[in-house]
Amino acid sequence: MPPFADILKDKLLRAGASAAGFAPLREVAPEVMEAYSAWISEGRHGGMEYLANHLAIRRNPALLLGGGEDPRPGGTVISAAFPYFSADPYRPRRLRIARYALGDDYHEVLRRRLKPIAEWITAETGKEARVCVDTAPILERYWAREAGIGFIGRNRQLIIPGRGPCFLLAEIVTRAELPPDTPCRLTCGECDACVRGCPGHALTPDGFDSRRCHSYLTIEHRGELPADFTPRRGWLYGCDLCIEACPHHRTATPPPPLPEFTPRESLLDLAEDEVRNLTPTTFASLLRHSPIKRAKLAGLLRNIDRLISDTTAGE
Repeated sequence: MPPFADILKDKLLRAGASAAGFAPLREVAPEVMEAYSAWISEGRHGGMEYLANHLAIRRNPALLLGGGEDPRPGGTVISAAFPYFSADPYRPRRLRIARYALGDDYHEVLRRRLKPIAEWITAETGKEARVCVDTAPILERYWAREAGIGFIGRNRQLIIPGRGPCFLLAEIVTRAELPPDTPCRLTCGECDACVRGCPGHALTPDGFDSRRCHSYLTIEHRGELPADFTPRRGWLYGCDLCIEACPHHRTATPPPPLPEFTPRESLLDLAEDEVRNLTPTTFASLLRHSPIKRAKLAGLLRNIDRLISDTTAGE
């Protein structure tokens, strides 16, 4: 019979992951947490206050297990990368939406795909296993790098060599001991294509400021948009420009997306008047099981008003 770790990786691939790896469950490297804490203290997380919460767990994901009372090392962070739609899906005279959001809500999709595997780990080993999909306080890209899946680009995306950056990450944190994979230590080198391509200048060679990011402002930001914000023409929700500028994206051979992430025709054909005419009922119907609900109806109406009324909007 194949080793337990090989069977587990096969299960992850069969569940739709394009890549999966194992990293020892232990505290995050001190320099990484120091940089993260400085980023928070400088306010570069904008209004995403949840990113400043649960720093102890972000430092040590072992606290996600056993009721948060056992910080000792020992166990595994299982990281998995699932492909979303990576081609250019946009149609003339239609609103633009970030690729990852054109299909079903990845929180629901990935949790549903990984939950049976976590239950299998517990049944086979007797060890607790918890699925984490974005909402848990865990440094996902860090653990994907430590598990050997890829490296963190200057655009702050997890890049899988040869396959590009169009992946969504999820983890299973468990006390089960699995042989660790070799961390990925690649970097972007001297390339700064994404830095130059960022319309809001949110990216710098050594940092990222959410408050200048088109994705943050059109999705996470609540209230009026900053007066100096120049929306990208046609972009209703999110922004893919730092991905599109990346040579790893332009030269990648990406796998097909999960079926649930296939773009919805209703979103590919979304037009200005349809957004303006949304009501709470039609909003809920159009965006059922969609991550776009994150922006709320008020956010979409705010975005469309600024997007259309601002004659200086960027191309």
